[in-house]
Amino acid sequence: MKKLLLAVTAFCFCNVNNVAYALSPQSPTSSSKGKKVTVTLPDMPLKIAFHGRIQTDGAMFFGEDYQPLGNGVDFRRVRLGATAKFGDKWSGMMELDFTDGSLSLIDCFIKYSFSDHLNLRVGNVKEAFSMDALTSSGNLLFLDEANVSSAFAPEYHVGLQANWQHKYFLTAAGVHFKKIKSSKEKGYSEYNNKNGQDEGISYTGRVVWMPLSQSKNKGFHLGAAASYRTPKTTVGANMPNTVRYSTTSLSSINKIKFLDTAPITKVDHDILLGSELAGFYKGVRMQGEYILNNTYRKEGLATEKFNGFYIQAACLLFGGHQNYKTSSGAFAQPSLGKNWGDIELAARFDRIDLNATDVKGGSANGWTFGVNYYATSFFKVQLNYSYVNNDKYATAFGQAPVGYKANGELAYNGSEVDESMGKGGNAYGILGVRLQLSF
Repeated sequence: MKKLLLAVTAFCFCNVNNVAYALSPQSPTSSSKGKKVTVTLPDMPLKIAFHGRIQTDGAMFFGEDYQPLGNGVDFRRVRLGATAKFGDKWSGMMELDFTDGSLSLIDCFIKYSFSDHLNLRVGNVKEAFSMDALTSSGNLLFLDEANVSSAFAPEYHVGLQANWQHKYFLTAAGVHFKKIKSSKEKGYSEYNNKNGQDEGISYTGRVVWMPLSQSKNKGFHLGAAASYRTPKTTVGANMPNTVRYSTTSLSSINKIKFLDTAPITKVDHDILLGSELAGFYKGVRMQGEYILNNTYRKEGLATEKFNGFYIQAACLLFGGHQNYKTSSGAFAQPSLGKNWGDIELAARFDRIDLNATDVKGGSANGWTFGVNYYATSFFKVQLNYSYVNNDKYATAFGQAPVGYKANGELAYNGSEVDESMGKGGNAYGILGVRLQLSF
């Protein structure tokens, strides 16, 4: 960790010197475009753009059944990053997250563009799966992703990914390896590597059809994605052939993951399948996904089948327009209708089921209603109210009570709940707020 901090410090020091030189009177090559400050170094075909994001969240919980939840305030994301372009073909990106005082690697890749339509990325990249997960965290419609995409979407892994986009079609395909987001996962990977465990591999692809992509006022999105995945070494120390799926249930302030499959051992591979449907017309948008995750196990053990979906919609009230990025097949921040900004109303229903044959990780329905105030292209305020209804198997790996036994004691196992003494599971409301500054 000390070596990594020293490397980052050296990197920042070098870039500060370069930027200072670029901004000196002898080189008027700096500019501000949109949310990013761009610097062109003298006598070099190099452009550097800096960006960052601060998200501060707060949440209050209401009406918990058996497991109390603590209210709180926290930083959701504190990110700094830079993109660099070397001429017409080569470019790269690095982004770090400093939330909670720890250092996490987000985007970190080298990109080669064969043409305006085709490029190849090598490094730590988002796997091409789930429209919700591929939406930038700064452009999320709600404070958190739907439970199904939070639990299943693979997001960042080291690998190689090809992207092609032309007119009505977008495709992406890649081969991916381990996750290196935090020091904990890095430690797991190194420990398991020393014990001869393969780090796992994934093959992930996505296809999107965008028949109205030439229009700025309306659009239609139909997508499908698939991923073949072998178990990774970042699940835990000395846990070969193991996978685990969980989610914090629509709030990062809630540290209790009611929905949790616990470690699933003796896994041969997983297959993820996803379908996407979205569209927009001026200030109105809708989006939905269905994800199926099949976990195939060894030694004749049953295949565990999990699934979930969500559907969401939003409307800008004061003349703003929704923005859709054909390069990523996802929504971006909308254009604002007034000089003071715009207000957006949003609603979502999501469902996830982690109960399968032998594994009982719980299921839940979630309803979320949101109001987003876009003050400028740099600053927005989000207010969400969510209601989450977990079933009796959502026990947070046996750590949360979900009802009462026949003898009146609290039950930490769904199969022990006597529902004559009350319905099993924890249902509760969440009032959440976020302040976001992007630059």
